[in-house]
Amino acid sequence: MDTLDADFRELLDVEALDRDLFRSRTHEITLGPLLFGGEVLAQSLMSAARTVEGERAAHSLHAYFLRPGDGRHPVIYEVERTRDGGAFTTRRVTARQKGEPIFHMECSFHREEPALLEHQMAAPTDLPPPDDLPNLRQIAEQLGDGLEGEFAARLGAFRHIEVRPIDPAAWMSGRARLDGRRCWVRLRPKVGDDPLMQLCGLAYLSDYWLAGAAAAQRPYREVFGVVRLASIDHAMWFHRPARPDDWLLYETDSPSAQSGRGFTRGQLFTRSGALAASTCQEALFRRKS
Repeated sequence: MDTLDADFRELLDVEALDRDLFRSRTHEITLGPLLFGGEVLAQSLMSAARTVEGERAAHSLHAYFLRPGDGRHPVIYEVERTRDGGAFTTRRVTARQKGEPIFHMECSFHREEPALLEHQMAAPTDLPPPDDLPNLRQIAEQLGDGLEGEFAARLGAFRHIEVRPIDPAAWMSGRARLDGRRCWVRLRPKVGDDPLMQLCGLAYLSDYWLAGAAAAQRPYREVFGVVRLASIDHAMWFHRPARPDDWLLYETDSPSAQSGRGFTRGQLFTRSGALAASTCQEALFRRKS
């Protein structure tokens, strides 16, 4: 197994300490000492799933980020078995560090049933494939103007995630489409065929660049180094199976920003056009002191 693959699987996995009590095994240090929100989402989902019996897969999660997480310390995940029904299982997860809750999540698992209704929003068409687009390092080199170091360091710090924006020049200049921005995303490591690992990989991936859609109409230099961004909450619905280590089209928009908060939505499509998951998030934007 490749080292990157093994490292990522260990990142998503959790250690069972007792019944309904788990601990993170490792962390990915990308934002200084701060934990990446997608990491806590994925580890919380993994902890909850470890308490679910039978063939039930997660179909939704709703979470709040309460305090900044510290990547220098392990996270303890406490799972509450809220409900075990005939078709649905509900769990509540509290993530703690140093005795303080840093994160809450409610998640629901569903036993597969015959589809009485089935439809989806069509995936965008006529978009350049990911293989025809530059990666972040190439974008930084093309833009120049002193952005090579800071852009690559800030947005390319996540070694497990690869992003290829559809229109990077518009993103950087603040001329992104008013109805949203699009990019191809995938995990670099291979997560394997385990459906749970794939769901947790999607949760991890979903938090990357989503909040940034709220600042898409501002030039990059007006945001980077000036604004402090922090996720407030995160919601996700899993619609159809998808491999997070294959290219996914992430289409995001921001219907509203006000009172220091920006609201964003996202949809993840597979390369074949299947709608795999939907996301929503609100983030806090404050000027750095």
